[in-house]
Order: sequence, then C-alpha cells, then structure tokens
Amino acid sequence: MTSLLMPALLLLALLSTSAISAEPAGSPVLPPAVVIPPEVHEIAPDQVVRQLVDHPDTLIIDVRTEDERHTRGYLLNSLHHDYFHGQQTLDALAKLDKTKPCIVHCAIGGRAQLIAVQMHQLGFKNILLLKGGFNAWTATGQAIAK
Repeated sequence: MTSLLMPALLLLALLSTSAISAEPAGSPVLPPAVVIPPEVHEIAPDQVVRQLVDHPDTLIIDVRTEDERHTRGYLLNSLHHDYFHGQQTLDALAKLDKTKPCIVHCAIGGRAQLIAVQMHQLGFKNILLLKGGFNAWTATGQAIAK
C-alpha cells in the first residue's frame, strides 16, 4: 500500500502547484512595464512640424535598426542610434546637447520608451516620444525619406 501512496502524494503535489500558478502553462512572459518619468511627454505625428518650426534645434532620434530605416524609410534629418546597440547607443546619446528638445521614436513606441527613460537618467531635459512611433507617422501620411 505504501508503494501506491508515494506516487499519489507526488501527483497531488504537482497538481496543486500548477493550480496555484497565476499564469496558465505556456503563457508568454511579459517584460515589466516601463515607468515613464513625468518629465517625458508624448507628441502626436501631426504636432511634430509645429514643434520643429517653434523649436528648430529639436533633435529627432530614431532608435530603430538600420534595416528598418533602409526598408521603411526615416524622418528627414533624424539621428540614428539603434536601441539594440546598447551601451554604444547610450554613449552616443550622452554626447548630444541635453538641453535641446528631443523627439524619440522607434517603430511603435516600446524601444523609444526604454531609451527615453535612459535619456532622462543621462540628464536630458526635454524628451518627447512620438506617439505610435514611425508606424503612426506613416499612417497619418507624414513625409519620409528613403
């Protein structure tokens, strides 16, 4: 009888452990939410031209990959600092004038948010996230360079 009791207890323990889990088996593991500093603001694609007219020193920072820029196009006069280049990108950003307004974008917004947080930590004073990223920019019919 004890030979049946041990496997039954083991099975019961396994079943109860999986029932406690909040995530169903096979659920994707999501990264932690990005906490955007209150000093970082969003800018809609249709507000960018006004920003550039009012503040011609505004930097446009594209954190997409070179392949994304090559195949999809880019915002004219944007600086390219690929998010996936990690410390190299942060080092390049640290050399920029931190007092100038910066519009940061990627394809849809996730990488730009991560970079904006790091730019804030580097001391940038005026960071604007392009709402919806490059995809929103093109969806609203804004001009791109190729």
